[in-house]
Formats: sequence, C-alpha cells, structure tokens
Amino acid sequence: MRSLAKLMFIALLAQASWQASAAPPAEARAKVGAYYFDGWTGKTFHITERLTTEFADREPIWGWRDDSVAVMEEQIGYAADAGVAFFSFCWYWPEGPDKACPMNQALDFYHQAKNRERLEFCLLVANHGGYRIGPKAWDEVSAVWVGEFQKPGHLKLGGEPLLIFFSPRELIQEFGSPEAVASAFEKLRARARAAGLSGVKIAGCATPGPEYGWDDLEKLAACGFDLFTGYNYPGAGRKGPELERPFAELTEGSEGVWDGFARKSPRPYVPVVTAGWDMRPWEKPGDAKPPSLYYVDRTPAAVADAVDRGIRWLDRHPDRTLPERLLLVYAWNENGEGGYLTPTKSGGTAFLDAFRKVVARPRP
Repeated sequence: MRSLAKLMFIALLAQASWQASAAPPAEARAKVGAYYFDGWTGKTFHITERLTTEFADREPIWGWRDDSVAVMEEQIGYAADAGVAFFSFCWYWPEGPDKACPMNQALDFYHQAKNRERLEFCLLVANHGGYRIGPKAWDEVSAVWVGEFQKPGHLKLGGEPLLIFFSPRELIQEFGSPEAVASAFEKLRARARAAGLSGVKIAGCATPGPEYGWDDLEKLAACGFDLFTGYNYPGAGRKGPELERPFAELTEGSEGVWDGFARKSPRPYVPVVTAGWDMRPWEKPGDAKPPSLYYVDRTPAAVADAVDRGIRWLDRHPDRTLPERLLLVYAWNENGEGGYLTPTKSGGTAFLDAFRKVVARPRP
C-alpha cells in the first residue's frame, strides 16, 4: 500500500508541476502530430499481465485505461501544452457485421472533450487483417469518413481533409488493381465535394523501395495517393542479429528511410519519427510468432533528438514535403509497443518536456 500511495503522490506531483510550468510554444518549428492507438478501453487484449507487472513503468499518469471523456481531456491538455498539434487516431472498420469497435472509442471521447479545440485530428485507417476495406464497403465507409471530415478540428492540407491509409497493399489486393483504387478514391473525393468540402488529401503508409520493404512508389502513385507517410519503422537501420538494439540505430535508420523518399518519391512525404519499439509486453514465451527486436536505451533526450532530426529534415527538403511542414510521431500512446510520449506514473512528463523543447522555435 505504501508503494501504491507513493506512486499516486508522484503522479499528482508531476501533474501539478506540469500544469504550473507548461505553456504552449509561441511558435512551433513544424506541425507535429502523434498517432493515437486506443487499445486502452479494457475491452481488448492489450492491457496484458506482463504489461502491468514487468513493464509497469509505462503506465500513464491517468492509469492504463482511457475510457472516459475526462481522461481524453487530460491527454489533450498534456499534448497541446507540449506542442503536439494533432492526434491521428487509428480507426477501424470491422469486417464482420458489427461495425462497433472499442478501438474507435477515444475518437468519440475527443469529439466530446471540452478542450478539443486545442488539438486538430485526422484518421489513420487501419485497414489490415480483420479490418480490410474493399469495394462492397466503400460507399458505406466513405459516408462515415466524410462525416468525420465535417466535424470541428479536422486537420486540413490546402483546405482539404487528410485521410491516411495504413496499408496500400491491402487496398490493392481488395480492389484488384491500382486503377480500381484510384477510381474508389475519386468517388470519395466526389462525395466530399458534394458535402461542401474541397476534396480529400489521401496519404498512404509506405517505404521508399525494396531495400526497406515491398513498396513500388510508382505503383502506389497510380492508386491516386496525394502523399506518402508511414506508421513506424521499427527495423530501420538494423545492423546485427541480436534482438536488443541501440536506439541510435533506429533513429539513423529512420533518417535513411526519409532520405529514400527524398530521392525516389513521386509524391510529397511526411516523415515519421519512431519514438520507440519494444513489444515484449504483448509477447509470450512459446508463441508461434518469433520474438521481435526491441530498443532498451530509449530516453527523453534520444526521442527529442529524433524529433529534432525530423524537423531538420523538413528544413533540408522543402520541395519533397508539404507546405504545412507536417511531421508525425509514433506514437502518443503505443505504450504496449514501446513508442509513446504519454506522461507516466514512474517518469512524469520527462518525454513531453524534452519534446516541447525541440518543437518550440527559439525565442529571439
């Protein structure tokens, strides 16, 4: 009980200290957003015993569960005070008849939050296994997306709402060809225009060539994507067989991915900072799937350096990215996979403090 009381005291102290000292940057060096993954409703498998015991240091200040408007308002406050400009919510459309998904719950809470105007939002359509989207569902799901585009705070690029797809590969497989995907995208844009919007900017998560994965950027461009980005690059730059890797390797490898897009991409690119990777809390000894690599020397300074490198990449490549200078971070709350900025009961706001310092433009 004493240890629990001590953790609660540290959490309250960290929150009070942050609220007293944090102030939004007067001007940001870039428009930096973070992916938001809602595996924290208590209705999915993600809050594992291993996570809550062996990796208890990752527990957010508000606890493992985020299933209330009050917790969302708290998260918006922390994120906005640190200079996060928007959340990109991982969004799911179940393949079965029941379209309700607990992992979309946080988006609903965001819309209800009293302070939602402090952050913009967009959707990352997580169209992978179990949530694939094809021709049969396209009209129905497009209507849902356009409804989201019309809600207050939706992130826009050149006046058009942004929609990100996790897996262009799955879209091509479901529709049959890049040309069929392009036709579906045009139907979505037409629906958006009919609703009074300017159109839709559509992004695809990709890699810049076969050395990083399967992607053929020219083939993806033929699908009608307006720009490319990614969700994370956990294996980028790996230089050895050992599962335990240095975080600097991840940062340098990510820069290699960004540079690959600068050399090869026929579309603008939004760089992604992978703020950590260690999904051991979701792995069990004896699993059929082999264990993944992980980075154990992740620190606030190292994550801040990775964000700073992303912003400096934007500085060097204004012709290869967007006028809005977007940068994405994986992630706000992928605490189970080791990529997160959330304040924690054990570490307070250390990652957010470091993030804020590099995002804010130095005062003259």
